[in-house]
Amino acid sequence: MVSARRLAGRGVVLSVAIAGALLGCERRSPSADELRELLVAHPDILFSAIRAHPAEFMLVVQGAARTAQGQNAAISARDDSLRIESELLHPKHPVIEHRAVLGNPAAPITIVEYTDFQCPYCRQEKDVLADLMKHYGDSVRLLVKQMPVTQLHPHAMAAALMFEAVARQDPMKAFQLYDDLYQNQERLDRDGQRYLEEAVGRLGLDSARAVRDQRSPAIQAIVDADLKEGEGFGFTGTPGFLVNGVSLQGAYPLDAFVRLIDRQLAARASAVRAD
Repeated sequence: MVSARRLAGRGVVLSVAIAGALLGCERRSPSADELRELLVAHPDILFSAIRAHPAEFMLVVQGAARTAQGQNAAISARDDSLRIESELLHPKHPVIEHRAVLGNPAAPITIVEYTDFQCPYCRQEKDVLADLMKHYGDSVRLLVKQMPVTQLHPHAMAAALMFEAVARQDPMKAFQLYDDLYQNQERLDRDGQRYLEEAVGRLGLDSARAVRDQRSPAIQAIVDADLKEGEGFGFTGTPGFLVNGVSLQGAYPLDAFVRLIDRQLAARASAVRAD
């Protein structure tokens, strides 16, 4: 015979069981936390789904990557535009006195390039700069400063020092060396100092003097000052440019320079008319 206490106990158990059954049948979406805990505890669920649908999974991943890239590019472009607007009002001021200049010394637009002669992106930008010089003629001048990335390019410092050593003898010869080094970057990469001395020899200068100057504390001080200045302007790699004090970091296409230069020339013309 079953006691009243035991019957009561069975009733409690039965009530709990029924309540659990009713709750279990309830249609309720799992929370994000519950799903997270489930996948962390049983990652094989996710792996099985991927293995069962690999093509679909890859399409989703690739689509997400493209979306992220597009969002990052849009954010970067917005930030770049805001920075340019700010620098048009508050341009940077590099030291440009007593430096080799290509183009009209009195040009209204000065492009300062912070370069590394072993950098492939700097080599790419050489043609962009040449096109700008042709397009704008006497309205643009180019000044080269040194920012060798020695952690990546073992001969970049020697090339920077040699450019400045040649500029001390003849600024225009220094720009001939500039063209030579980028046109033959593979030889610089392979032969280093030997190639630099051969390139200087082709310029018809005092090669022995150029090598002495290249190794001098005075030329080293010029390159060190360029590095410090470029880093102070926020350049973390090469190429970097200042277009009348407005910075462009990286390998920019021709039209980016054209838009900026046209805007600066228009502003200058408006200021002249106002006077």
